[in-house]
Amino acid sequence: MTLSTRSSIAGLGLLLLAACSGETPEDINTGYVEADWVYIAAPQSGWLVEQTISEGDTIAVGDTLFRLDTDAEQAALAEAQARVRQSGAEARNIESGARAPEIRALQARLAEAEARLVRAVTDRDRIMPLVEAGVEPSGLGEQLNSDVAAAEAAVEALKQDIAVATLAGRPAAREAADAATESAQASVESAQYRLNQRTIISQVSGRVEEVFLTQGEYATAGAQVLAVLPADGMKVRFFVPQAELPQIAMGDSIQVTADGLGAPTTATVSYISASAEFTPPVIYSRNVRDKLVFLIEADLPSSTRLLPGLPVEVNW
Repeated sequence: MTLSTRSSIAGLGLLLLAACSGETPEDINTGYVEADWVYIAAPQSGWLVEQTISEGDTIAVGDTLFRLDTDAEQAALAEAQARVRQSGAEARNIESGARAPEIRALQARLAEAEARLVRAVTDRDRIMPLVEAGVEPSGLGEQLNSDVAAAEAAVEALKQDIAVATLAGRPAAREAADAATESAQASVESAQYRLNQRTIISQVSGRVEEVFLTQGEYATAGAQVLAVLPADGMKVRFFVPQAELPQIAMGDSIQVTADGLGAPTTATVSYISASAEFTPPVIYSRNVRDKLVFLIEADLPSSTRLLPGLPVEVNW
């Protein structure tokens, strides 16, 4: 049975006793104290490797409540960080073009090709007069011209290779590399967020009322671990007849008294039901209207000594 269920049952029993006795004064309404519990759950599945909170402890905003194991999340973060470094290196490689040793190798090949071109031109110039004089066959002249043309083409091709090697990557390739880097960085942020979620930090101040899971147990995602009663989580629930409903409004102050309480406690009306608590008959009569009651809730101050389920009397 949950905390709120126990409070509701206690309050219902109080209302039934008050209705049966008929001793409640007309200007006093009977009610009960209830709490708005905050249930703190595990945002992810995992083993509870640290949980030192006990029932009755007081916690504040920012306190560490419990921790889940982090081995898988730390590995995922390391993998994402490695992908960032890899994609960044690839982007720099595309941006800077070929490395210096690669360019020097191309330049050496160009020098060799230029030397072959000089030799081919020299052979042609030396032998062509003999071909023209008929000393050498005409086919040799054609071969010499072909050798020169091939050497010139090789020199030009290597010059183009060197020009391309010294350029950065094409715009589309650079954009793809930049996008890969951004994607890897987003993976790092996602992995870091999942890792941070393994340590649960309190978002409320209050008293721990129940501990459902302790260190060494396995928590599934969404499993409740702690129930906390916030410092401002106490309220009074009571019912007023239809005739008295216009006398009370949102924000009004009411006086709450209970057995053993030295002086009344002031509470602030925070909720007024828009409908009766039971389904009325189709045909109304004056007697039926007098029996209609409406639920009202009032917030108690954080300093209250009233406890959930305690019967109280309310007037204003």
